[in-house]
Amino acid sequence: MDVLGVLGQEAAEVERLVHAADLAAPVASCPGWTVHDLVTHLGAVHRWAAAATRTPSDGPAPADPREPHGLDGPALARWYAAGAADLVEALSVDVDRSCWTLARPSTVGFWRRRQLHETVLHRWDLQTALGRPARMDAEVALDGIDEVLTVMLPRQVRLGRVEESSSWVRLRVDGQDRVLASSPHRDSEPVAGVVGDGPTVLLLLWGRLGLDRVVVDGDRGRLEEVLRGALTP
Repeated sequence: MDVLGVLGQEAAEVERLVHAADLAAPVASCPGWTVHDLVTHLGAVHRWAAAATRTPSDGPAPADPREPHGLDGPALARWYAAGAADLVEALSVDVDRSCWTLARPSTVGFWRRRQLHETVLHRWDLQTALGRPARMDAEVALDGIDEVLTVMLPRQVRLGRVEESSSWVRLRVDGQDRVLASSPHRDSEPVAGVVGDGPTVLLLLWGRLGLDRVVVDGDRGRLEEVLRGALTP
């Protein structure tokens, strides 16, 4: 997968949508946010991640960038695009180059992956808020699911945001099984199973869609408990 190419396309779509968007429109998938909030968040995260790629792996976390206020759609789109362009430039180096990250590996490759999925998810949020068709590439979604299971959830456990449990959920995504678990010490059988396509399961794990969009077997109540946990930041 051409991660930088896809990231550039996703960022360009965000920029295009923002130009004529109602910035005060609510974003239902991010309760309490408006379109303006969403775009300033994403643009600030791009700038923060770009700074992280230029920070030594043992250095302090980058400072939070300033977010703009009072911009209209075209001005906000230009501000967003400038941050996205700087991010792509920062990521256009050796993926194995060491830098500060949120989790292992402490390389630029971490940020390529993380910023791709950050942008894809919030582009989906934006399109949905604006009443536009929102789709997601299957290959990107499968990698996003793996990021949740192997990077984001373990980090949430490490930070004490999720308690370790022997309970686990089997995810059958496009015919392949994956394990949603907060601990390597698991019960012999899952509490439940979920069957769905990649984009739907990824959006389920990030709290964007509900169980009505997938096939569920097993203990639905226990499954709902698992999904209510802070699987992602």
